[in-house]
Amino acid sequence: MNEAWTLERKRKQGQMMKRKAKVISRARKRKLKRHADPQALKKRAQKAAREIIFKKMAAGKTKGELASRQAIISIEKKLDKHTAKINKLAVKILPKIKKAEADRIKKMRQGSIDPAKDVG
Repeated sequence: MNEAWTLERKRKQGQMMKRKAKVISRARKRKLKRHADPQALKKRAQKAAREIIFKKMAAGKTKGELASRQAIISIEKKLDKHTAKINKLAVKILPKIKKAEADRIKKMRQGSIDPAKDVG
C-alpha cells in the first residue's frame, strides 16, 4: 500500500471501519481474555528491550521526553544497528514479560481488572 488514497477511498474505508467497529471490538476483547501466543510475547520483549536501549542512548530520556523529532529519528537509526544487542536483551527480558502476562490473566480471571487495560 504505497500509493496515496483518494478522498473517496478514504471515505469508503472510514465507513467500512465504522460498520465493523463493534465486531472488531468484540474480537479484541475476546482475544484479550486468552494468553498471548509466544510470538506476541517475543514481540513485546523485543519492544521492551528496544525501549531500554533507546533510553540508554537518549541519556535516560524516553521518546516522549525528547524535544526534537530529529533526535528520535537519529537514535532510531542507531538502534537499527544494534539488533543483536536488542535480541540478546529481549531473551533476558522474556521471563518477566511471561510473568506479567500470567499475572494479567490471573487478575482478569479474578475479575479485578478490565481485560483491555494492563497490556504491555
